[in-house]
Amino acid sequence: MTDRPPRLSIVIDNWNHGRFVARAIKSALAQTVADLIEVIVVDDGSTDDSMAMIRPHADRVRIIDKPGGGGQGVAYNAGFAAARGTLVLFLDAADWLYPNAAAEVIAAWEPGVSKVQFLLDLVDTAGDPLRRQVPRELHDIEAPQLMRDCGAYGSPPGSGNAYHRDYLAQVMPLDGAVWRAGADSVPILLAPAYGRVMSLPQALGAHRLYRALGEDALVFDNETGTLLSEYQRIAACKQAVTAGLDRLGVRHAAPLWLAPWEARTMVMCARFGGPQVRADLAPSPRAVVRHALWSVCRWPLIRVRRKVALLVWMLGVVGLPLPLAHRLAQMHRRSTGAPADSARAAAARLAVVKSQD
Repeated sequence: MTDRPPRLSIVIDNWNHGRFVARAIKSALAQTVADLIEVIVVDDGSTDDSMAMIRPHADRVRIIDKPGGGGQGVAYNAGFAAARGTLVLFLDAADWLYPNAAAEVIAAWEPGVSKVQFLLDLVDTAGDPLRRQVPRELHDIEAPQLMRDCGAYGSPPGSGNAYHRDYLAQVMPLDGAVWRAGADSVPILLAPAYGRVMSLPQALGAHRLYRALGEDALVFDNETGTLLSEYQRIAACKQAVTAGLDRLGVRHAAPLWLAPWEARTMVMCARFGGPQVRADLAPSPRAVVRHALWSVCRWPLIRVRRKVALLVWMLGVVGLPLPLAHRLAQMHRRSTGAPADSARAAAARLAVVKSQD
């Protein structure tokens, strides 16, 4: 037995994911370098059977039970405070890691890296493969400039990122009142300001979608699926990046431009968001649409043909009759991510994990 700190802390944040959390825990404990990791589970006041699923693992994981909850930001703060690893990965309780994830992350990390990121296979509620991966593009060398210009870059959701603890100490604790959901946004978006971002091109985990990609919801949001929540998340992210860069004295665009996926969402907010969303669009819905269009024009990493197609799509969402515009807007959610590197390989990875349940 050694008191040497682990190389990687896997922090699982859970809220009412009783039907999913056991798989997340088992995947963390099944890592091929189990002697180099620790597993922490933070339950944020769940009211379902989550704790009944978590407690059987108490001999191998550290459990932080927070009755009453406080939101994802507070759960992140508690998990990071308890973590001893040099690297920290926040694993959503609905997602899971493949057995080699920790080994690949630990082997890839080198001094000066603030974040190691990797692809995630998309799965449906049952955990079956959707044969797509997120994100569509991983940005690393380009990330610092994209962060300064747009406050965003190609990154996986929270479960696909491992951070150096020295970096996290600069941006945490998070404001629990602001980040009740989407707490992964702050460490993801500010990582290029504190070190290099390193990308691993293979899928090392699975990201679960609670809603089928073909449902009526227009946005990719596991929590609420509303345009209002997506608008609020994008606005909070821009504010967080602006404040973070100002604090470091880093020059940036003012206001920050939008990444293409954010521009698509803002156009949908302007057309379908309803009175509450449109009232919040500053300085006006028309100005927001104009800013979104110019943002796509300025984005440096899209080929001309794709850029033109995206602009035509956005103009169609804004200008077509409502039924046609809505049908066109649904393409945004249905096209989430990119086709998996190999549909057969993705299905095989997931089958191995499901066989262990």
